[in-house]
Amino acid sequence: MDKRNTVVSATVVFIIMGIVMAVSAFGFGIRYGEPELLRIAIFGEVATAIFLVWYIRRHATFAAVGFSKLQSRGLIWYIPLLLIVLVQVGLIVNALFTSSISSSALQLVGIVFLTTLFVGFNEEVLFRGIILRYLKPNEHPYRAVLISALLFSSFHLLNLIALIPPTAMLFQLANTFVFGVFLAIIALKLNNLWPLIIFHALWDFASIAADVVNVNLGITVLLAQVYLLVAIVIQLILLKRHDLSHLNGPMNPRNV
Repeated sequence: MDKRNTVVSATVVFIIMGIVMAVSAFGFGIRYGEPELLRIAIFGEVATAIFLVWYIRRHATFAAVGFSKLQSRGLIWYIPLLLIVLVQVGLIVNALFTSSISSSALQLVGIVFLTTLFVGFNEEVLFRGIILRYLKPNEHPYRAVLISALLFSSFHLLNLIALIPPTAMLFQLANTFVFGVFLAIIALKLNNLWPLIIFHALWDFASIAADVVNVNLGITVLLAQVYLLVAIVIQLILLKRHDLSHLNGPMNPRNV
């Protein structure tokens, strides 16, 4: 996509989610951090997904924004993080079968799962797809990775509308920036967004559902954070040596 279409797509997504946060906090009295917020957020996420699919089909192709042939060599860095999140999901599932969970809590877990599927799709398509590819990572990989990560982190400032506590906001900004750097690098190596969408959805699901079913994910979260920091340092050092030739070509092939 060109600059105009990239800005338009990002702006629409920001507006939709801003409205969701405002409706949640001021319409229903649900603040960010409360799992119940997802009963409202699901409508915004579905609307966002529909918009992104329509906009990409109208102004580009899915291959141009990150749904191309998978480059399997990038999986070596992806799989350890996927295994961590699968352990988290396993803990959630175990709690569902072994603990006394109310029907309303079980319903909420289902809503959380469905909503985070859309969250994973929407945020990866926008930040590791449309925006990252627009920044020409084959020519300026460091700039593309860092700017996309900063924008991904800044996107979460919308949670201030839903009255997220300031300390939690600062932690989330730092955490999402770290994840943004890692996921951007992996997106460039994999050349396909589906693995990242799956991880993103499962990570968000586990993080939120853990509060609903009272599961402590502390050790797995710490392990993931340590792995991310080590992997990022190594990958940033090696980024110039990465073969990103598969990213060459027009970003908007329909207009060529």
